[in-house]
Amino acid sequence: MQDQLICSGCRRVIQYRRGVASVCCPGCNTLTAVNPSAAAEMSELICSGCPTLLFYNRGASNIRCPSCNRLNSTRSANQIAHLTCGQCRTTLMHPPGASTVQCATCRYVNHVRDARPQTVLVENPKTLDDKGKLVSNVVVGVTSWKR
Repeated sequence: MQDQLICSGCRRVIQYRRGVASVCCPGCNTLTAVNPSAAAEMSELICSGCPTLLFYNRGASNIRCPSCNRLNSTRSANQIAHLTCGQCRTTLMHPPGASTVQCATCRYVNHVRDARPQTVLVENPKTLDDKGKLVSNVVVGVTSWKR
């Protein structure tokens, strides 16, 4: 079983095997002590400026993305949805409202069940063209949300 912690040196997210007392960061070689209760105090969100997954202490009100430098509010952090890849069964996280999510493991494009695009057909009354013929007035649209 694996857990994650934030390196005390470079603030990078490190995965480690449960049961160890400390973890050496592969990026900066800083030794970080493992706090078993720290995992319960961590949360995650997807950056609003890029698709980077950010981990942070639950008490933080903002977190800056190291990839794009955007300051993210943690008030909307509970806005992460999960789904299981339809091909390789990997658990995927995505922002709400996404209509598709591509699996990073197998590259399969998963359709999000609650956000499937819907085709909307609007048929207005027929009109006459400049030659006096009846013309259909139909509009087709696609939405990515349900109404």
